[in-house]
Amino acid sequence: MIRHILKIVWNRKRANALIVAEIFLSFLVLFAVLTLASALIGSVTKPLGYEWRNVWNISLENERPRPPADGPWAKTAGGTEKEPDVTQLIMHELRAMPQVEAVGASATPPYSMSANEGSWGFGGKTVSLTIDFATDGFADVMQLEILSGRWFQPQDDAANYTPVVIDTDLARTVYGTENPIGRRFNEEAEKEMRVVGVIAPYRKSGEFANFGKPVNMMFERASAAKSDTLPGNVVVRLRPGTPSSFEETLSDRIHQVAPQMNFRIRHMTRMRQFAHRTALFPLVVLLTVAAFLIAMVILGLSGVLWQNVTRRTRELGLRRAIGASAGAVQRQIVAEVAMLTTLAVVAGLAVVAQLPILGLFSLITPGAFAGGLAASLAAIYALTVLCGVYPGWLASRVQPAQALHYE
Repeated sequence: MIRHILKIVWNRKRANALIVAEIFLSFLVLFAVLTLASALIGSVTKPLGYEWRNVWNISLENERPRPPADGPWAKTAGGTEKEPDVTQLIMHELRAMPQVEAVGASATPPYSMSANEGSWGFGGKTVSLTIDFATDGFADVMQLEILSGRWFQPQDDAANYTPVVIDTDLARTVYGTENPIGRRFNEEAEKEMRVVGVIAPYRKSGEFANFGKPVNMMFERASAAKSDTLPGNVVVRLRPGTPSSFEETLSDRIHQVAPQMNFRIRHMTRMRQFAHRTALFPLVVLLTVAAFLIAMVILGLSGVLWQNVTRRTRELGLRRAIGASAGAVQRQIVAEVAMLTTLAVVAGLAVVAQLPILGLFSLITPGAFAGGLAASLAAIYALTVLCGVYPGWLASRVQPAQALHYE
C-alpha cells in the first residue's frame, strides 16, 4: 500500500511539490511557536524560590542625599559615629510601622526588569551568573528558603571577608557535589568572598524568564557599615489584609523622613503582571503570525486537494468500477496527504536537527525542545489529515459512470 501511494505521489510530483513546500514551512513555524510555548509552560511549573505576595517595592533615586544631622534619625537613633544612609534611615522608620512585617533592600529585586549579569572564572571554566546586592532583612521579606548555612546577619560587619549566598544551581555549577559552605567564592580575585549560605533556585525575573534555564544566582551582602550607600530598592513585606490605602500612609512617612527624596511605590503583584505581559508578548506575536499562516495553508491545501480530486475523476471512477469501495477511495486520498506530510516533515526534521548543534540548548532546555517537536509533529499531521478529509469525501462520491462522461 505504501509503495502504491508513493508511486501515485511521485507521478504527480510537480503538482505535489507546492503542497510539500507549504507543509514544510508550516511545520517549521509550528515548531518555533510550540517549542517556545513548551519552554514557557515548563518554566511556569518550577518554583520561584521566593514569595511575592504582600510585598511592595520602593524605588529610590540613584543619587540619594545624606540625611540632615538634625533630622528624624538624630531624634530616634540618638546620634551615631557614622551618619546613616537615607536608605538605612527609611528602613529604620518603616520597621516601626505596625503594618510592616519585614524590611530589606536590594539592587535588583524580583520583577524589577533589571539584572546584574556577568561571567566569572572558576577553576579554569567560565560560569554565567546573576548578582544582586541585598541587606540582612531581604531574606525575611522575600521568604527565601535557606537550604544550608545561613543568610546575612549583623555579625558579618566584623568579618574580614564579604559573605555571599548562592542558590543550588550556582552551587552545583561551581562546586558540583561538594559542600560550598565556608568555601572561598572568588579564588582569582583580591577581594575575598566566602559562601555562608545556599538557597533554593532563585528565579528573580519571574515564571516566564530564562525559559526554565538555571539563573545561577549569587547575593552579595550590602551593609551600611562597609558601604557609603545601600541598594536603591527598599522591599517591604506587609501583614496580610493590609489595604491598598496604606500606600498613602507609607508615602507620607517617607516624605517626612527624606523630604528631598524622589521615590516610587509599586506593588510586586503589579510588577509581576507587567513582567508577564512583557515576556508573553513575543509568544502572542508568533501565535498571531502562525495562526494566519496556518489558516492560509489549510485553505490553500484544501483547495489544491479539491482541485486534484476534480481532475482525477476518471481515475477514481475506474477504481470504483473495478470494485473499490467509497471508504477505500477516501482512505487513499487521506493516505496521499499523509505521505506528502511525511515528505515535508522529513525535510523539516533535517533542519530542526541542526538547531542543537547551533546552540539552541543554551536558550531552552532539552525537555522543551522535545516537547515542542512532539507537539509540532502531532499538530502538522492533524491539520493536514483534516484538510484531506473533505476532498477524500468528495472522491468517495465519484460514481463509475462519471468516468465514462469525463472529457
